[in-house]
Amino acid sequence: MFKRFTHEVNLLRSGVRTMYWDTGAAAGRIRQEHLNAVTRLTPTAMVANMGNASLMLWSFRDNMTTGLWAWWAAMMALALTALTNWARFRNRQDTVASCRAVHRATLHAAILALAWGFLPVEWFGSASHGQQLVIATLFTGMMGAGTLILSSLPLASVAYVAVFTGSAIWTLAGVGDAQPIAISVLLFLYAAMVLGGAVSYWRKATALILSKNEAVRHEQMLAVVLHDFEQRATDALWEIDIAGRLRQPSERLSKIMRTEATELQKKSLKEWLDQQGQTGSSRQFAQALAKGVPFHDLALVLENQANRYHLALQGKPLFDELGQPAGWRGVVSDRTAVAQAQEQLQRQASTDSLTQLSNRFALHSAIERQLQLPTRTGALLLLDLDHFKAVNDSYGHSVGDALLTSVAHRLQEQAPAHSLVARLGGDEFAVLLPDSALGHDRSQARFMADRLVAALSRTHQIGERRLRLGCSIGIAWLDDEVHSVDELLVRADIALYDAKAHGRGRAAEYTRPLRERTLRRSQVKEGLRQAVRREELQLHWQPKIDLVTQKVTGAEALLRWKSPELGKVSPGEFIPVAEQEGLMDLIGLWALRHACECAKKQLAGLRVAVNVSPVQLADSQFVELVQSTLISTGLPAEMLELEITESIFIEDAETALGQLHELRALGIHMALDDFGTGYSSLSYLCRFPFSTLKIDRSFVEEAMARPEALAVVHHIAQLARSLEMRTVCEGVETVDQLAMVVGSGIDEAQGYLLSAPLSLEQFCAFTLDWNNRQRTPAPFGAGRESGLLPNTEAVDKPAF
Repeated sequence: MFKRFTHEVNLLRSGVRTMYWDTGAAAGRIRQEHLNAVTRLTPTAMVANMGNASLMLWSFRDNMTTGLWAWWAAMMALALTALTNWARFRNRQDTVASCRAVHRATLHAAILALAWGFLPVEWFGSASHGQQLVIATLFTGMMGAGTLILSSLPLASVAYVAVFTGSAIWTLAGVGDAQPIAISVLLFLYAAMVLGGAVSYWRKATALILSKNEAVRHEQMLAVVLHDFEQRATDALWEIDIAGRLRQPSERLSKIMRTEATELQKKSLKEWLDQQGQTGSSRQFAQALAKGVPFHDLALVLENQANRYHLALQGKPLFDELGQPAGWRGVVSDRTAVAQAQEQLQRQASTDSLTQLSNRFALHSAIERQLQLPTRTGALLLLDLDHFKAVNDSYGHSVGDALLTSVAHRLQEQAPAHSLVARLGGDEFAVLLPDSALGHDRSQARFMADRLVAALSRTHQIGERRLRLGCSIGIAWLDDEVHSVDELLVRADIALYDAKAHGRGRAAEYTRPLRERTLRRSQVKEGLRQAVRREELQLHWQPKIDLVTQKVTGAEALLRWKSPELGKVSPGEFIPVAEQEGLMDLIGLWALRHACECAKKQLAGLRVAVNVSPVQLADSQFVELVQSTLISTGLPAEMLELEITESIFIEDAETALGQLHELRALGIHMALDDFGTGYSSLSYLCRFPFSTLKIDRSFVEEAMARPEALAVVHHIAQLARSLEMRTVCEGVETVDQLAMVVGSGIDEAQGYLLSAPLSLEQFCAFTLDWNNRQRTPAPFGAGRESGLLPNTEAVDKPAF
């Protein structure tokens, strides 16, 4: 509590010191405010002083003295002097007062208090009881009233109260009685309370003055800011009265509104918006006002002389002193530049920068709008340029870009009205044909697709070059079965894939069977990803029979897959999927390792043949993988034969050549599978390290019907012997075919006549039984009657 009292005293001292001795401008303004408060009451105070002095003179009318008259004259002179000074300076508009001015006012207060204090000291003791009562009443009243009037000047009020209190105590002390002493104590307490109230009033008045000055400063600052705002900003202030008319529209507001200020004041803002705004702008503004609450970013689109501009309004309601609505005030922003920039960005976001066609985003939006229609009809054509990559690789991307631009122009020329032509990226385009573009005839979609294929296949003149390329198109129907943009695109993509798979340069329609095949392929792909981990893959083995010794000399490992979900899946179905989806490396490595393990253990003594995909051979680490597999399984390299198809010759033949020579250097045998059906040439046979040629089953079948095909088989056998290669005939299924193969000089045979592919256990049993029955070799031509051939009728030929 003491600390708080000390703090208050220090604040009081600091305030008095600032007011009476601080020469700063802020202190000067505070002094002027306080002096004004005293000056405003000067006429009333002086008239009261003159009246009270005259009343005092009248109370002594029965015993009037010269001294009393002199006192009264002095009081009149003081009052008249104060009134004269007030009249002289009342129209002055001073904003600051000097320290001297408040010191002078304090001195004047002290002089006035001394004049009143002289009265009781001089005449109270000789006065009658009635006169003493008048003196005490007037004296006490003057002290209280004067202190209140002088409360804005703390030292003046202190001097005033001190003089009055001192005079009264002096007078009472001269009486020499106990009762006046008690009255003096009470008078002292009264004086302290009056002085305390005066000081408290002064502190509050000072705080109010400071707040007022701060408000004025903020108002001035705000005025400067608003002026600068009006001059430089893209915004302007607006204010309307209760009738909706603009109050004093500024030059900036007129500029933003594109209308003269006089025109803006002729009608309400809502009426002006009705004339200038688009449909809805005026209604939105009226709805915002009707809610009676502040609003922000109310977007208005206006037109002036065929030019569109955009405004954004913010506003809040105004109220008068009684709380009644008095209008609205806010800020209006010119958003035209921003809106134009956004429109430009939207155009760029929905336009392909190279061809200026619509892009994927715009196509998605257009399809979405079609899907929202109550009746869905139309078609989507998805186009992909055939062999466009070769153009980029051969002539560079600048020529490729020019070719894409030429394609875009042709698509726009051929596309019907109301259609949307879009570039989806790379060499992929799309044409959306709503029902209006098809003329309500669904067959027009196929006609349009064929016309686009023909148009794009014509020569494109790119600079000095004449380039030709084709395109494949997938057609998907926009009907009630389509529920999303992605679903329509997937259907078109499925049809496009089918068009490419059947020779390119054509159009294909999406159908339900096509969807089922695609779904089946997707299921195969997903199943293959788990097949190795789930141990769903198996190897079956088909024996190779030496046609001279009639012994089983080798076995070809054939991959089989039995899926829990899909059942048995043909290698002809899942191998292409594995190659296209990047799964062949994993599956091929599993097959190689498993075959080597079996060759080392259960099939010891037999050379095992493993098919190798061109995808595997393209791997630069393939040789290392094979070598590490041989090391880990312990299989001698000469007991492994890798079968390669002729398709390696159309890819990177040189890389394949290097890989095969490295493998042959390890001691691994190489077999060229399906010889004669693909891209074989004598140069390849001379350069590549093949040790075996496998004649395709198609030659075996044709050799039985066509002499020229039989001659080809004979020549292949002779060619292989000349190159020191062995020959194997695949697909031997009848006794006559076997006799033909033997007669042609083929070294080995395999086929269902001899044995179907068998599980490992079945193969081991078959090999043991076969070799036991062939201890005494007999010509294969003796047929089944000699007992040398297995009972093939008991062997079911699998469907894969």
